[in-house]
Amino acid sequence: MRAIPIPSAPGAGQGPRRRRRPRLAVAALLLASALPLPAQELPIPEATVGAGRPRIGLALSGGGARGAAHIGVLKVLEELRVPIDCIAGTSMGAVVGGAYAAGVSPQEMERVIAQTDWADVFVDRPPRAEIATRRKQDDYRNLFAPEYGVRDGSLLLPKGVIAGVTIENFLRRLSAPAGGTSDFDRLPIPYRAVATDIETGEEVVLARGSLMRAMRASMAIPGALTPVAIDGRLLVDGGIADNLPIDVVRRLCADVVIAVDIGTPPLSREQLHSALSIVGQLASFLGKASVDRQLAGLTGGDVLVAPALGDLSSIGFDRQREAIAHGEAAARSMAAALARYAVGAAEYAAFRRRGERTETTLGAVDEIRFEGIERTNPEVLTDMMRSRAGDELTHAQLDADMRRIYGRGDFEAVDYRIERGPGRSVLVVTVREKTIGPDYLRFGLGLASVFAGESTFNALASYRRAWLNRLGGEWLVEAQIGREHYLFTEFYQPLHERGRFFVAPYAQLGQYTRGVYARDRRVAEYRIREWRGGLDLGATLGTSAEVRVGPLLRRIEARTHTGSPILPSLDATTSGLRLRVFADRHDAPWFPRSGYRGVLSAFATSDALGADDRYRRLEGLWTAATSVREHTFAATLYGGSRLGSSLPAYELFSLGGPFRLSGYRIGQFAGQSLAFASLRYYDRIHQLPSLLGSGIYVGGSLEVGRVQRLIDGRESSGTRHSASVYLGAETFLGPAFLGVGLAEGGRQTLFLVLGVP
Repeated sequence: MRAIPIPSAPGAGQGPRRRRRPRLAVAALLLASALPLPAQELPIPEATVGAGRPRIGLALSGGGARGAAHIGVLKVLEELRVPIDCIAGTSMGAVVGGAYAAGVSPQEMERVIAQTDWADVFVDRPPRAEIATRRKQDDYRNLFAPEYGVRDGSLLLPKGVIAGVTIENFLRRLSAPAGGTSDFDRLPIPYRAVATDIETGEEVVLARGSLMRAMRASMAIPGALTPVAIDGRLLVDGGIADNLPIDVVRRLCADVVIAVDIGTPPLSREQLHSALSIVGQLASFLGKASVDRQLAGLTGGDVLVAPALGDLSSIGFDRQREAIAHGEAAARSMAAALARYAVGAAEYAAFRRRGERTETTLGAVDEIRFEGIERTNPEVLTDMMRSRAGDELTHAQLDADMRRIYGRGDFEAVDYRIERGPGRSVLVVTVREKTIGPDYLRFGLGLASVFAGESTFNALASYRRAWLNRLGGEWLVEAQIGREHYLFTEFYQPLHERGRFFVAPYAQLGQYTRGVYARDRRVAEYRIREWRGGLDLGATLGTSAEVRVGPLLRRIEARTHTGSPILPSLDATTSGLRLRVFADRHDAPWFPRSGYRGVLSAFATSDALGADDRYRRLEGLWTAATSVREHTFAATLYGGSRLGSSLPAYELFSLGGPFRLSGYRIGQFAGQSLAFASLRYYDRIHQLPSLLGSGIYVGGSLEVGRVQRLIDGRESSGTRHSASVYLGAETFLGPAFLGVGLAEGGRQTLFLVLGVP
């Protein structure tokens, strides 16, 4: 930390707000030279001219989570009554600087940081309550999280691991006092954000537009966060081009610069354990060259504050309050140098009143308009919004609307702004459709093994073509190989813009096998081949439920594949009417902390559809979760009934295996009806990085079940009790469990599950 005497203030002239930088491909070759480029001046906001004291500009560097130290510096500047006439920031410096320029106090920023769950901020998925029902159902299939685009026979990857929609919601709330201001010179404190053009390597100084988008562009680390498109440029983290924008703030207004450098020290070889860490290291090196160049330009009485942040890393968002404290300490150590620019209490109070802005009400708008749409239908999106033209708008409701639209799975980004003109105001919702769409491909894997007994393994590929027509028609094709082979296709067609009602013709060809047990001994393997086709009429109930009903045509061939022919060979048509109800209010699919999920399926054969046999089948599942602090309890009820008929062998219900009587083999009990209940407990013992999943859990379960009219001729299995203890994880590959199942008589099983248990 050092203070340097200041000579006369530099002049201010006119000039462009961008300057050329070396292309990223060769930037590393120029690190050693760090040659300064010719300075070009920006216009001085008229409000700062003629103030009778030196104009003070604040330059805030990037550094990820370390950037919270800027808040501590701002707190001390306010205590010392040092007025700030303009601000320029890069990356996290752009976020803190933009919020302060908009009128948010350092104390309010500190409160927001303390109350924010940063694990959620860096997860793209909106709250599960806002996700479309159709996408929720994908969570319960063996699909990995990454989604690829398909074009011209090639797979396309997103431009960033994180799209940043949740981050944008956070930044929008943080910058809310800026209201509809689109000229950063008209903020309470004139402001600039620095970003980098990823196509040219050029520094881009953002002076207009959405304050939230400017912050977001400035912090878009290449490869981690998707770039931001502004004015035809694709922008990424400004730290690559200019990580400490001293020259920017000097051209903006400053006679005196207070520079805060929170630069990140290089990672060691041991810490470079991923592609993202290597990309971050390279970005830091590129940023260091620009910082050295900027520091060389400090003159006279400029003040440099360099907090000693020690081992606090750029991704240590859980330690930001430490960073704030370090920022305060560093600024207090420079109090003598900073106090030279302090003003009297009355003058500072008047200055800060001009620099504060309370959040204005949004009011009502006359129209809602969408921008950025190429293949989607604005009427479909309008119906998804709770905000309506003519109603009083709120930030909270608009944020929920944006999350709901994003939850459809069609967009990389969703944002809004309000344009007000003479006698008319418009809410403009800007969407960026997925550049990898509308053809998507996902892969998946399912594995369940009790090691000493039955095991299953399946590999899945899923292709989805979205927006086949203006109503949002969708074509799905899935292929799976393994214990269960099948090829499935469905055409999902909403019947109107609101999408509440739909039709869905589908067809499936498959083969699967089931183990056959006589008491505790596996005696055979039953193989079932099936062709089915149907037409569902359905309705979606918001983002929580879906109901389907329709005719189902089925052709079944069933044979004993190996072992004793306990079950009969069948060749039958079993067509009928199917009903399915799906409801889901869980906050997470596999380790929910709250909410419920219910699935009900009913099928009855019909002579009118050519059925050879008459039977009825009803199956239902209900789960509910609640939490006390970090401890979660989840109850499950599962049942099946033949409704007074006799089910064929391929339609029998089964119990046994992980979490379905964990101490027994997979599918050990099969019969005409069943009842099952369980109570699970789990606690997250380790939080995974958001790119890998949500966390690692330790848990256990108590289970009880009974099956009636078993395959081996017994009337009942008797009431069976079981328990389990396990380690679980919710990962981008799906849920995973490793545990031990326990049952009566000292039975034990060791089980491993990946995917749907």
